[in-house]
Formats: sequence, structure tokens, C-alpha cells
Amino acid sequence: MSSYLSILTQVIFPIILLIGVGVILHRRFQLDMNTLSKLIMYFFLPAMTFIAIYEASISLSLLKEVVIFLLLQLAVLHFLGKAVSKLLGLGEKSAASFNNSIILSNNGNIGIPVNDLAFRHDPLAMSVQMVVVLFEVVLAFTYGLFNASTASIGLKTSLITFVKLPIVYALVSGMLLHMFQVPLPSFVLIPLHTVANSMLAVALVSIGAQVARLGISRYSRMVLSSSLLRLVAAPLCAYVLLRLLNMNGVIAQALLICSALPTSRNSAALALEYGNEPEFAAQAVLASTLLSSLTLTFVIDLSTRLF
Repeated sequence: MSSYLSILTQVIFPIILLIGVGVILHRRFQLDMNTLSKLIMYFFLPAMTFIAIYEASISLSLLKEVVIFLLLQLAVLHFLGKAVSKLLGLGEKSAASFNNSIILSNNGNIGIPVNDLAFRHDPLAMSVQMVVVLFEVVLAFTYGLFNASTASIGLKTSLITFVKLPIVYALVSGMLLHMFQVPLPSFVLIPLHTVANSMLAVALVSIGAQVARLGISRYSRMVLSSSLLRLVAAPLCAYVLLRLLNMNGVIAQALLICSALPTSRNSAALALEYGNEPEFAAQAVLASTLLSSLTLTFVIDLSTRLF
């Protein structure tokens, strides 16, 4: 019970509170969603991506083992999402947003504190978590970006748009500076940290503003399907893959928990930027976050029993 309450009070409730602030602000002031989208995509996300990769501390052997699992999981969820999209009869834009809501999970601001609570500051478990976080960052702005932009503006235009995005250069420069261990002066790192740390609040407020624009009943079938796939089907698939790969112990436990996290706010940011059912994407983030308060503790407990 104490673990359950800790996850609720320290992880889920603060997120819901910030989304609620976004709902209130939008209803009071009618926030400009286009401006919010541009701030997130061109300012906050590049800074967060750069800091996450530049300051990562991960061993090569752990990186290889975890990435193999994550790539297999991506393939399974991709085909699962495509199949369910067809069953639901979704159009191209709706399917793109639906698939991103299944594949992109919130392993950053939810996954890290959940890992810390579940494994009581275990460095191996946190190393696994950071590999997943980095993978999610890359995934969001490769697979997720192309998925969102291709449905909206076509493959050729999306490729041109992709190379113009600052997040691409933040990703590459972060990796290069990390690989060659290039130190950055404090007058560069301090503002980068300030912007990166603000990303969560701005993103969640923007999700709240999106939710405030439209009632959930219009997307209830899509939202429910997305949440079930993200919170139930994904960890089931992860369990099968972990068994097939013969992974056990803390690494397997951490990966199973990572697979059960709710939809990433980045899926909503991408949907908003490219006009792929942004209201659904925001509602998918909110619904899966709320429902994860019921499912996460169960998966955490199950991970210790299974592995």
C-alpha cells in the first residue's frame, strides 16, 4: 500500500495537477496552441534532448543488451498498432497519432521516479532506465516524427522538415560531445538545464489546454484502445520478449516496468505540431496517466515475482 501511495502522490498526482492547470488557463485565457507547439518543438525539446544525451552515463554492454530488447519491442508494437488501427477504421492522420500514443511512453518524468521508488536507488536499475529514456528520446524524433509528419505533409516534405528541426542537431551534438567527453562551460550548461527542467511543466500545461478544447466522448473508443494497448498489451509483449531473450534479474524487472508506463507527452506535442488529431493525443496522455495509477503498482509487484 505504501508503494502504491508513493507512486500516486509523488508521480501521478503532480502530473495530473499540471494538466489541470493547463485546462484552467486555457478556459480562462484561450492559450495560443500554435505558439505553445512551436516553443515545445523548437526550444524546450532540443534543450532537454541535448542534456539527456550529453550527461548520460551508460556502459556499452548494458546499452547493447537493452537496445536489442527495445528494438524488438518497437517492431511488435508497430505491427500491433497498425493492426488495431485498421480494425478501428482509422484514417491516416488518426492512425499516425494512435500509433505514436502506443509506441511512445513516458519513461522520463514518470519512469525515472517510478524506477527510483521501485528499486530503492539501485544503480543498475537506474542505468537501465536511462538507456530506455535515451532510446525514447531518439525514437520520438525519428520514428515518432516521421510517423506524425508523413501522415500530415508527405514523406518528401517531412524529410526536408526533419533536417531543419533543431532537435536533430541537439541529438547529434549531444552524442558527439558525450562520446568525446567535451566539457561545456557553466554559462552554457546553466541555461540549458533551466530550459530542460522547464520542459515538463510547459508540455503538461499544453496537454491540459488541448484537453480543454474538446470533450473526451468524441475519441472514447480510440482513447480506451490506446490505453489498453499501452498499459496492458505492451507489458505482456515485453514479458514474452524478455523470456525469449533469456533476460532475468534487475534488468528484466526494470524493462518490464518501463513497458507499462503511460503515453509520452511527446506524442501529444507531435500531434499538435502536425495536426494529427491533437485532441485525441492529449486525451490519450491524460487517460493512460490516470489509468497507470491502477496498473503500475501491479506490474511492479509482478516484475519481482516473474524475474
